Formats: sequence, structure tokens, C-alpha cells
Amino acid sequence: MSDRVSGRPSRVSLTSRIALVLGVLAVVAGPAAPLVGAAESLTITTPYPEIVAEPGSTATFKLTLTASTPTGVTLKATGAPNGWANRFGGSGSVIGSVYVANDKPANAPDVQFSADVPSDATANEYPITLVATADNGQSATLVVKVKVESAAGGTISLAADYPQKKGDSGSTFSFNLTLKNDTPTEGTYSFDGTAPAGWKVAVQPSGQTQATSLIVAAGSTGTLSATVTPDPNATAGDYPVEVTVSGGGKTAKVDLVVTIIGSYSLTVSTPDQVLSTSANAGSEKDFTIVITNGGTAPVTNIVPTTTNLPTGWTVTFDPAKIDSLPGGTANNSQNVVAKITPSKDAIAGDYAITFNANGTEASGKQDIRVRVETPQLWWIAGVVLLLATFAALYWVFRTYGRR
Repeated sequence: MSDRVSGRPSRVSLTSRIALVLGVLAVVAGPAAPLVGAAESLTITTPYPEIVAEPGSTATFKLTLTASTPTGVTLKATGAPNGWANRFGGSGSVIGSVYVANDKPANAPDVQFSADVPSDATANEYPITLVATADNGQSATLVVKVKVESAAGGTISLAADYPQKKGDSGSTFSFNLTLKNDTPTEGTYSFDGTAPAGWKVAVQPSGQTQATSLIVAAGSTGTLSATVTPDPNATAGDYPVEVTVSGGGKTAKVDLVVTIIGSYSLTVSTPDQVLSTSANAGSEKDFTIVITNGGTAPVTNIVPTTTNLPTGWTVTFDPAKIDSLPGGTANNSQNVVAKITPSKDAIAGDYAITFNANGTEASGKQDIRVRVETPQLWWIAGVVLLLATFAALYWVFRTYGRR
């Protein structure tokens, strides 16, 4: 009798049913099983885990952070030597944490780690451990190394288009300077200038008047302008000026030279500073003027002359020429006697005459007022004539008045 007839289920049928139930359960439970046991992943990497830096410079590492699920990540650095300053940065700001969206490196946030190497750091390898901790407590670490070596990061240099210029002490001298950054990193540089006592030096980036530093990209150049103002009393000669640029543990300087050829200035005055005199018509009058070189270099071939001289007047000078008059404060003046002779027909009154000192390098002038007076002899003759007239009239009235 068959199994169907006997009323008992067949062995094959029962087995198939059990397999079917297990298959359904496997389909239902299969997708959920990995979710229960899956481990999230957090990574932190850098393309250059070891950087060579010089004392006084900054080592910067570009970081890539990924996570299997979006999460916030806190960043921390441990193991940096004492005296080292370090920081995490992103998009130009100092940061302490970052949001990581997914596990695609191309979408990783922009994060850097920077370590400032002290200027007194000794040559050695310095490991620093970077720790990234996700919001769920999962963490990842990365060890980076800063290898400190002297003169390992290139150099900077400073040059002038024209390192020497010349002029008088009243001039202002401008120098165009080029700063070259031959290091593998961008640098921020400060600058300063030194010159002799009494001189002024102003250094600034070209086209800027208030900037106090200059940023130069790696392998690039920047320009500076140095303006030098001499001491007004500087004598002729060569004067050294030094401009120094420093930054990133590096220093560069350029030596400049300003050649002062001297300043020239002639003035005309009098020994007592009185700018007037008097003279009689037709008579010679000696009048002393003082010619002074107020500059720092000699003025040569100085000839005294007059302008605005009235018609019929003459003026001669003794000496008629000064071969050279030194500058400075000693022996820089000379007296000259002007012999003034007004016209004999000059009318009494004031006359303005310009006295000039014309040299090869400079000239000066001064107006002098000359008062013309009638000669004393004519006054006496006039009084005598007047008295004679009165006497004659008296005699006439006395002799003929009684008739």
C-alpha cells in the first residue's frame, strides 16, 4: 500500500518542506545579518609622512580622512617635543574637528597638520602621532616624522637692480629690490634697513605703503622698495645702507651705497644783517656784503654782480671774483666790498638794488635799499646863497627905503 493510501506523508515531501522553510528564512534573515556584525572603518593617511625642515621653519602635512559612514571626527596630536607649536588647519582656519562624509578619498575634507620647528631645534628625527576619533568612539592613528636638518630647505636671496646711486644730500634715493624664495614652501618675510646716524631708511613691498611683511610662494620672487633719505648735513662721500629680510628661519641681505656729491647753496647778506645803506649823489660809497656757501660742497667761480641798477649808477666789487668757497660750517663765508656810486643827477630818495653771487654750482641774491642824499657841500652852498639873498634885500631896503 502506498504512503498516500496509508495516510502518512512521504519522507521526500517532508524533507522538501523543511528545505523550503529554511530557504525562506535564509532569504529573510540574510540581509540583516551583516548589519548586526559589520564594523565601521575610519582612516587617516598622508602622501608624505616624513618632511625635512630647518630650525625656525614649519613642516606641513596634507591629511586624508575617510569613514564608512558620515561622522564627526576630533583631531589631536601627541608626542611633539617641548617648545614645538602644532595645529590642525582647514580652509585657512585652525580647526579641532572635521566632518567626514564617506569613504571616498576624492571627497575627503581639506585638512592639514602643521608643526613649527623652534629655531634652536637640533638635527634629529621627531615623530608625532596624529589621532582621529569618530563620534562613536572609533579612532585611527597616523605617525608623521619631522626630520630637522640645517640648510635642508633651500635658501632665500635679495638683490638690487642698481645697488649704488649718487646725488646731493637734499635728494631722496629709491632702490628696487627682488626677494627670491628658493625653498619648497611659501614664506612670510619681514624686512628692515640700517643706515648712518641721521639718515632714514623705509622698506616696504613695492606699491604698498603700510604693509609690514611680504608673502612669497615657493620657488617664486617678490619685490621690495627701499627709500633712503640722507642727513641734510651729510658731506660728500660714500655711505653704506643695508637691507635685511628674514622669515622661516632664513635671512638675506643686500648692501647698498649712496654717494653724496655735496649740496650747494649761496646766500648774500651783510655783516650786521642790515640790508640798507646811504650814499651821496655822484660820490662813491663802500658797502660790505657777505657771500656764504650754505651747502656741503665747494662752490667755484663766484662773481658778484648787481641788477636793477638805476641809470648812471656804477657798482664795482673787491674782490671781483671768488675762485672757490668751501661748504660746511667753517670758512664758508667771504666779505666783498661793493663800491656804490649813484649818478650825480640822482634825486634824493630810496633805490632798491639786487646784489647777486653767481657761482658755477649755485647762485644767490639779496635786495639792498640805497638811500640817496644831497651832498653836504650843496647844503652849505644853499644856506650861503640864502643868507646872501637876505643880506642883499636888507641892504636894498636900508639904502633906498628912506627915499
